[in-house]
Amino acid sequence: MPRVMVIGIDSLEPTLLRRFAPDLPNFTRLRRQSPKIALKCIFPPDSIPAWVSIHTGLNPAQHGLIHVFDVFETQWQDILSIDPSVFRGRTFWDYATQAGKRVLVLFPFVAFPPWEVNGLMVGRAMGDRRRDGGSPWQTERELKACPTEAQKQYGLPPFLKEVSGKHPGKNNLAARTLEAHEEIREKAGLGLKLSTRLEWDLFFIFFGSLDVVQHSLWRYMDDNDPTYPGPNPLQNLIRETYKVFDDVVGQLVDQHPDATVVVLSDHGHGMRPTKTVNINELLRQMGLLAAKGHRLNPVPRAMEGLKRAVLDFVHERELDYWLLALGKAPLVSSASKGLYMSTASIDMDRTVAYLSSFAGAKSYSHGGIEIIRENLNGTDYEELRSRLIDDLGGLQHPDTGSDLMEWVCRREDLYSGPHISQFPDLVFELSDGYGVYWGIHTPLVGTAYEHNLASGGHKKDAVFLVSGAERRPRKDQMTLMDVAPTILDLLGVEGDFGFDGASIFG
Repeated sequence: MPRVMVIGIDSLEPTLLRRFAPDLPNFTRLRRQSPKIALKCIFPPDSIPAWVSIHTGLNPAQHGLIHVFDVFETQWQDILSIDPSVFRGRTFWDYATQAGKRVLVLFPFVAFPPWEVNGLMVGRAMGDRRRDGGSPWQTERELKACPTEAQKQYGLPPFLKEVSGKHPGKNNLAARTLEAHEEIREKAGLGLKLSTRLEWDLFFIFFGSLDVVQHSLWRYMDDNDPTYPGPNPLQNLIRETYKVFDDVVGQLVDQHPDATVVVLSDHGHGMRPTKTVNINELLRQMGLLAAKGHRLNPVPRAMEGLKRAVLDFVHERELDYWLLALGKAPLVSSASKGLYMSTASIDMDRTVAYLSSFAGAKSYSHGGIEIIRENLNGTDYEELRSRLIDDLGGLQHPDTGSDLMEWVCRREDLYSGPHISQFPDLVFELSDGYGVYWGIHTPLVGTAYEHNLASGGHKKDAVFLVSGAERRPRKDQMTLMDVAPTILDLLGVEGDFGFDGASIFG
């Protein structure tokens, strides 16, 4: 009987596995044993849509969960209200259960509360609560088991330590990283205990804190980052976190030498863009976006200039941490968010197209354009989309002439599914090094103000290592939708599950 152990690590970066290889004997061993497989993330490359696609083998327009995290948690209430019933019963461990396989599933992302499986499923809540006696940036998340009696039977704690994704301030980055290491080891310890006490054919365990660590610490490690401060006390903390993961992966693999091992991530990680392309200003120049104010009322335009002046001042003096801390106060939170991302200066009654906020206030390279159909005033919708694709596709840097757009397309050309309307009318990806910004009356190319707060950002290239498989894959490239069918194929589970992907083994 085949046994498959799946270790999911949010934001595990393939280039760092190679760069840190001398310090990562277990990852290096798995890399050498695994065929070379390039795994690409979905669009947008964010954890919630990505892991749900991993779990279900469906593209985001099929499963409909495209919620995102960002530094201001603009969709936090939506995230807390995510209902896993939209994919409960449709995950790879559910299909394994239906085939009679024994499963052990620990801490799967956004799969809470846990549900009945042929074995044990332990879920962790999405919402945080302050940990009694812990640091300000250490939280707890409720832990529940199904069946419920397993919680007491196996001595599972009611809460699990979790480091907060909120930026703790520069002086606390090292301490928070060490607490992340404790969290990783605690989860691995539970995984080791349960996987040795229970019989299973499929074992899946998820770790999420590497993403938090890399977001805040990237610029202290990467000497290619223009904000890299030079040799500093924080520069090795990302490497140390990879070493912790290497240790726990080695323990899990060595404990179950007869299992086929899959190690994967939802996306990679790298330097967040340091420059922005101000899409709203381009749309304004095209006559598709109307700004508030006019010659007799210059206040909105003046406020936009004041906003940029404040952001320039904060960014140049690295006061971003202060701005973020200030933004946590209820009376000023909306104002601080507005400094980064706002439509307050746009006249939405006269605007036809504007930059979407569907991917959050991230200054990431991916984005979209929303079209207000009721404002088209006779303009054909499809003709406008074609015009925008042509104009955006040919966008170039005004000084260097280099291309600013990697690709742009209609949302229907990206994915198909019942939830495609959750995507903007057009979706795009900027060239490497450029992120989106919402400002108007501003130069086309500007500064990514959020970079100092979160210098690390998500990348499309993810990790997929498989060791111990008897067959060789029939292809060396895959998407997240191929993960679920590949795991079931390794288990010997066959069926028509309606996946958007397919097993790499054929």
